Amino acid sequence: MNLHARGTIKVAAVALGCAKNRVDTEEILGLLGRHRFTIAAAPEDADIVVVNTCSFIESAQQESIDAILQAARPSTGSRPIVIAAGCLVQHYGEALLQKIPELSGIIGVHSYKELLPFINRCLAGQREALILPPEKNYSSLGPRLLTTPAHSVYVKIAEGCSNRCRYCLIPTMRGRSRSRNPQEIIDEVKELVGGGAQEINLVAQDTTAYGLDLTGAPDLAGLLKMLLRAVPQLPWLRVLYAYPSRVSDALIDLIADRPQLCKYLDLPLQHAHSEILERMGRRYGTAEIEALIVKLRQRIPGLALRATYMTGFPGERRRHFQELLRFMQRHPLERVGAFAYSPQEGTAAASLDHPVPARVREKRRRQLMLLQKNISLALNRKLIGRRMTLLVDRVIENTPHGTLYYGRTQYQAPEVDGGVYFKTASVLKPGQWVSARIAAANPYDLLAVQPHPVQFPASK
Repeated sequence: MNLHARGTIKVAAVALGCAKNRVDTEEILGLLGRHRFTIAAAPEDADIVVVNTCSFIESAQQESIDAILQAARPSTGSRPIVIAAGCLVQHYGEALLQKIPELSGIIGVHSYKELLPFINRCLAGQREALILPPEKNYSSLGPRLLTTPAHSVYVKIAEGCSNRCRYCLIPTMRGRSRSRNPQEIIDEVKELVGGGAQEINLVAQDTTAYGLDLTGAPDLAGLLKMLLRAVPQLPWLRVLYAYPSRVSDALIDLIADRPQLCKYLDLPLQHAHSEILERMGRRYGTAEIEALIVKLRQRIPGLALRATYMTGFPGERRRHFQELLRFMQRHPLERVGAFAYSPQEGTAAASLDHPVPARVREKRRRQLMLLQKNISLALNRKLIGRRMTLLVDRVIENTPHGTLYYGRTQYQAPEVDGGVYFKTASVLKPGQWVSARIAAANPYDLLAVQPHPVQFPASK
């Protein structure tokens, strides 16, 4: 096969890992679609499968390898050309080609602008590793082919990270933090809203570092103001991945004052003991995050907070972990995710003393999530009786007593948080809005009754 016959070539992509990787995958599909490749509905229908890999922790690496092998060995049909892209490629380089003979080529995260000639060489039978260094500036590949429903979309505002946490490979793989041109972001959001987006979720490795490389000072609040002015008809704008020590007063005031900004903030705290945070290379301690949470609660009434915690980092003693659990009880958060520390070759943490056994790391993770389950249940039960605005995400099933739908409040981010189930005889589509009363709760989801459609979300 060659590019002269590319209109007959079907391509599919598999996105693994975070929402930022999903955006990259959508840009890849958009680029290939504009150059007359046919986008296949599923990998088993494709001539070429691009697996966009994740390398953040060991389980993500294994999932990426499994996805590559699954794509290369379909249960039906002929074997496709399989290309690995993304963080696993950037981490392991040409060793992937040596270890996985099923691969036809690998392409790193900074090489996507060379994707078309790279694929042409793969089609011609070359087996190549294309791993370029990061460019000075970050910009998109162009319009994306969405893999999420059009009403709820991620927008990537920066690439890379300059925080240099000791456990993380992202700066090595993705380069330093590079902010996207604000006008390019505005133009993309306008296009997405014109295509039906009701919710825009801003993502980056560290959204609160936005603008630092452009003007010398972070200015996420400034970008948000520009977006709100440029797209006043956008109902929901959500901020994810906010580094705790960069949550500015300007950002807090903006979230508090503007009804379009979801009363929601994602804070990857990672731990709550100053000694462990210092070993991790985080730029704050227990007192700082406690003060931040108190300030956020006081100045943004009704705010939902999400945090991520890591268990079993080298040097984490039982007393450190117990203090983390006590912190969670002192400052109960609506949403929490947790993962056990995974040693990564090439990180500073991999050579730290006092490693924690894997079984202990995992045991602590389970214990933490059990505590959070009870916290989330108590907080969700406080919502019972409230009437809330829901964004309809999908139809679950039709029943003799109406259709069961799944939606979300502004306090629930897509994919990572729970949602709201409700039943109605009304015919609704994803992207529509309803107002409903919360009638029941479990730790992750809510049940609502008495739904009725609304034209625009209420500000509460």
